[in-house]
Amino acid sequence: MKNQRGFSILELLIVVAVVTLIAAIAIPNLKKARQSASSASAVQSMRTLTTAEQMYRQKFQIYGTLSQLAPEGTLDTTLGTGTKSSYLFTITLNADPLHYTCTAEPIEDIDTMIYYFTDESTVIRFNYGGPADVNSSPIPR
Repeated sequence: MKNQRGFSILELLIVVAVVTLIAAIAIPNLKKARQSASSASAVQSMRTLTTAEQMYRQKFQIYGTLSQLAPEGTLDTTLGTGTKSSYLFTITLNADPLHYTCTAEPIEDIDTMIYYFTDESTVIRFNYGGPADVNSSPIPR
């Protein structure tokens, strides 16, 4: 008989075990890195929205909704739709359009992601696992 070349079943099982171990270590770290990147993008988007609100107020003497800010050219087209980087952005005007609130709520992993809030004070506040509001802690600088 000829000696056949190839891998034995034991060698294949060892390779599968090593790949599984590496995946078990890497996947949670990749998920955490993705959440961190989405959160950083949300903070930057909140800063962009507050700047757009200030520019809109200088031009029209009132604050605007997201649909009013988008055509002004101060927002990119993705943020203008209200969603970006796994977050949903909402701007709410008070009865008088001299006050507004802006929130960023995660679309995915809503129990573990960070929620953001700001108003005309431009202080961005955050809360883990639930909506942020005016009483939430400000983001660290």
